[in-house]
Amino acid sequence: MKGKGLLLFVLGLWCGGTLFMWSVATQNFAVAQQLLDDPSPEFSATAAALSHENLRLTLRHQASEVNRLFFDRWGLVQVPVALLALGLAWRSGSGKLVVAFTVLMLLIVLFLQFYVVPETVRLGRILDFLPRTAEPPAAAPFWRLHHTYTGLDMLKFLLAAVSGLLLTRKDRLPGNL
Repeated sequence: MKGKGLLLFVLGLWCGGTLFMWSVATQNFAVAQQLLDDPSPEFSATAAALSHENLRLTLRHQASEVNRLFFDRWGLVQVPVALLALGLAWRSGSGKLVVAFTVLMLLIVLFLQFYVVPETVRLGRILDFLPRTAEPPAAAPFWRLHHTYTGLDMLKFLLAAVSGLLLTRKDRLPGNL
């Protein structure tokens, strides 16, 4: 039972970290917009040399860079967390379904960290300062990757949540899935 309890704790922390990252990603852009919509007098004086459009581009670029950093570092944290969760699921006798879900979560993390995030960062930096009069060629693949990240991250979250439910209800399940 000790291993299952530790696994449940790790899954809970992992889900909490994921929820935190979802919040951070949206709030960085919201703060940039707030600075544009209602700047303090000091900020307005400092930014007066920039046109409104250049200030908007600069603030959105900064928000993007913070998100890029956070998502890259979060991915680096998730790899050992996923390996720890898999080891705990395997050793604690949590059941085939929990082990399978944890393997899938590890595969998702690896795919996101080593393909989706770097490619999204690369394309995002290309797009940051391009004029939006016409759809830039890099926009479509950027948004596909962005949606891929979002969908897979939600799937990973759901797999962790269902695994947690299975761990808490394990004694009540027939056939010890």
